[in-house]
Amino acid sequence: MNMFPVDGLEIVFCFCFLKVLPPLRDVKNRPEVGNALRNKLVRLMTHIDTDVKDCAAEFLFVLCKESVSRFIKYTGYGNAAGLLAARGLLRGGRGSGIYSEDEDSETEEYREAKPHINLITGVVEDEQPDPMEGMTEEQKEYEAIKLVNMFDRLSRTNLIQPMQLDSHGKMREMTTEDLNKMVTNPLFQSEEPADPNSEDET
Repeated sequence: MNMFPVDGLEIVFCFCFLKVLPPLRDVKNRPEVGNALRNKLVRLMTHIDTDVKDCAAEFLFVLCKESVSRFIKYTGYGNAAGLLAARGLLRGGRGSGIYSEDEDSETEEYREAKPHINLITGVVEDEQPDPMEGMTEEQKEYEAIKLVNMFDRLSRTNLIQPMQLDSHGKMREMTTEDLNKMVTNPLFQSEEPADPNSEDET
């Protein structure tokens, strides 16, 4: 089904799409870096003025035919997260708009790079070493518990507010009770080994 009742409006939509979101070939630079229209609009998605930020995000989302995967492809998940959270689409899916059928717009360059693209930043990044390589399961559990406790301390002092997805895919604040449940999770119920990197405190 067509989004626009008037053919002229669909032509305008296609023109805007081609001008703002031409076939994606550059996967080495972040979506917000550069002087193309797409780069400038993606930069506005993190603007301090919420009206400007929302307008830029909504405009790009509509140009992506409200497809979450296409939106992330052109903006990176980090830039897209605000709008997706507001719409309850962090788990993927589509918006409620009615659009014409999607066409395959992937370039050969994008197809080749796709398996190596970091979805958060939207670009191909150098492979990083695994920070947990060589750690035992006990050490990993110790680090996980330590991380949860750090989040708990920061949230108690209101320095951060941990969030989590609810059953509808929307973000909600994590309470102290939620964090306590994580600490008391059976996954973490083993004796805490001594921190291998710590030294005796004097």
